[in-house]
Amino acid sequence: MVKSSRVITTTLLGAAFGVITMLLVRYVGEPDPFWPVGVSALMVYTVMGVAIGASALKMNWAAHGTFWGALFGVFLTISVVGQVPYPSINFGTSVLWGFLIELLATKAFKQPQ
Repeated sequence: MVKSSRVITTTLLGAAFGVITMLLVRYVGEPDPFWPVGVSALMVYTVMGVAIGASALKMNWAAHGTFWGALFGVFLTISVVGQVPYPSINFGTSVLWGFLIELLATKAFKQPQ
């Protein structure tokens, strides 16, 4: 059974990390890849938050967040190849955000899987 409060929490955390990524892309990217890269990152991280919250996989919380971050990171990295100088940074960021979403949801907000 999916706990709606956990899904809402992880979705909001995903959206927050998406906004952080949008701001990083906006002020660090050269040339300005805000529209294709920043907006796609916001969408990907928000959906990643939904997936983390709704997932029924039985694994350690850290591995769970890292797994979903890596899975979504592959798709985000493929989508930005040729648009940003170092697309592999998107993969690492996705893994980090997935881990942090799960960490905050599980430990800080006390909402177990």
